[in-house]
Amino acid sequence: MKSFVALLLCGCFIVTKLAAQERPVDSLKRLLSVQDSRERFAILIKICEEYRSSNPDSSLHYSQKAITIAKASNDSVMLARAELFSAYYFYASGKSDSALLIADRNIALLSRSGKEISLLAQFSSFSGLCMMKLDRKKDALERFYAALKLAESSNDYMTQARAHVNIGWALMESHQFEKAINSFHQGLSILSDKQLFLRNVGTLYNNMASSFGSLNQVDSAKKYATLGIESGTRNNDLFAQANGYFILGTAYEKSGDLENALSNFKKAQPIREELADPYFIVSDLAEISNLYAKLGRSDEGIATSLKALDLAEKNKIDAKLPMIYNALAANYEAKADYKNASIIYKKLGDLKDSLYDDANPKALAEMAAKYETEKKEQQILLQRVELGKKNLVIAAIGVLVVLAILLAISAYRRYQLKQKAELQAQFLRQQEVATKAILEAEERERQRIAKDLHDGVGQIMSAAKMNLSAFENELNFDSPEQKMKFEKIITLVDESCREVRSVSHNMMPNALLKAGLASAVREFTDKIDDRVIKIDLYSEGLNERLDTNLETVLYRVIQECVNNVIKHSKANHLDISLIRDNDGISATIEDNGRGFDTTDTEKFEGLGMRNIRTRVEYLKGSVEYDSKPGKGTVVAIHVPSAM
Repeated sequence: MKSFVALLLCGCFIVTKLAAQERPVDSLKRLLSVQDSRERFAILIKICEEYRSSNPDSSLHYSQKAITIAKASNDSVMLARAELFSAYYFYASGKSDSALLIADRNIALLSRSGKEISLLAQFSSFSGLCMMKLDRKKDALERFYAALKLAESSNDYMTQARAHVNIGWALMESHQFEKAINSFHQGLSILSDKQLFLRNVGTLYNNMASSFGSLNQVDSAKKYATLGIESGTRNNDLFAQANGYFILGTAYEKSGDLENALSNFKKAQPIREELADPYFIVSDLAEISNLYAKLGRSDEGIATSLKALDLAEKNKIDAKLPMIYNALAANYEAKADYKNASIIYKKLGDLKDSLYDDANPKALAEMAAKYETEKKEQQILLQRVELGKKNLVIAAIGVLVVLAILLAISAYRRYQLKQKAELQAQFLRQQEVATKAILEAEERERQRIAKDLHDGVGQIMSAAKMNLSAFENELNFDSPEQKMKFEKIITLVDESCREVRSVSHNMMPNALLKAGLASAVREFTDKIDDRVIKIDLYSEGLNERLDTNLETVLYRVIQECVNNVIKHSKANHLDISLIRDNDGISATIEDNGRGFDTTDTEKFEGLGMRNIRTRVEYLKGSVEYDSKPGKGTVVAIHVPSAM
């Protein structure tokens, strides 16, 4: 295997030297005359990689040659590498089920061997893509996450990035747009941190733009669509360029800037023509035609729809006919040509598309009614004008009276609501001030008691211990039992000193005063015996100090939660996480104890939950409990950054 890797690297070196003179794939083909079969296999794999996106048929041709060499060498790993490109061909040609069979067979083989983890991760990720096309989103997500885990274990950062991108795609198709965006960002972060090159990163940006657009975050959609266009231009990815322009145009259309929308649609057209994919050309023409209807340029819209219709019929693209007919009908309606609009809706109904079975008869009836009544309305128009003049004055007076009454009622209700809101706000302010005063007084009292214990009782107890120890040397004990009792007294005094110090530190820990929240919590948890409960603490973003009041209250809340776990949960493991980000501070305390019924109000409040909730609400934060009997307990606390 090491010799194979060396040959693969050698092939990469040779390709790099020749790339400056001619296309990489042509350079690789010239090297196929080499005698060594493993070296020839490595070159064939590189050729497959070059043809993978641009020419799937050629990729399949050379992968078959590689498969022949792998079988002759009786090398299962070589065979798996070659079959991956055969699977890519079936995926690209719409035979996702065949591609998935190849992927599953090799996943089983590589899983049994326990080797080539990176290749196994690639197959897992690819199998997820096949499942996406087969509309098995849940299974696809499982494969993507499996690929991510494998790639992380083998430090394969490119496959990690691809897995995050694929997860984002699955989430986007499931309309979980916010989670999709987060996953896309994770993929981009890996590419950036490791300085990796992803040729089709423009498609990633476009997917992010589409997700933001679905969330009506138009500015973000524009930003990432622009990045998709720039990346597509830089990497000569025409598909990413065309999609980027159309997504950018859609964002402008959503924001009401129809002229800019049309401008971007127009920029995509010549690129679509160059790609020569009639499916997308027809789709784009229908979108442009629909935009013309909104712009009031119905003649251009009709011409564009007819062009799309002609192209769709020639290429048998029936799936786009409803889209074209809708755009054409919209333009006829905008032109007030209800007769032709009615005809188009009838054609739309004849398609018998299940998506339009209910809508088309209604639209057809509406258009026919508009066309038939248009002449009658013209005939009775003069009669209505005369009658309208007589009724206009009466109606105007009536409307004014009604409006005056409504305005008076509305003004009175607004006054009542304003007064109620002011009273509520005043009550909340008073409640907040009172809560703050109570908490601050409680904290001052804790500090005072802690100081008294440390400086007063603690010092006295320490002095007592020292005096007893000194006095021990001056005593002549009558028996060993007397000496043992005296030493026991000294031990009890020593334990009392330690207990006083422990209580003092718990009431006002030095770490909180000196190093902040994370250090204080860690000092507190470190003092808890692992034999009682094992505690794992994770903190992030707490390098800088927080507001003193905020640190103190959060420390008390976490301390109370931990004490509740120890006293009531019978847990043997506790996870604590403290994370500070732009949104604020989040704290999570999760145990594996016996849990409790959160609907049992008496027991729920009896565990000190009300005290915790009061402190968190004082910080304008929120606290949530997730617990069931026998399932452990999770306490989730969030304090916004405004604090």
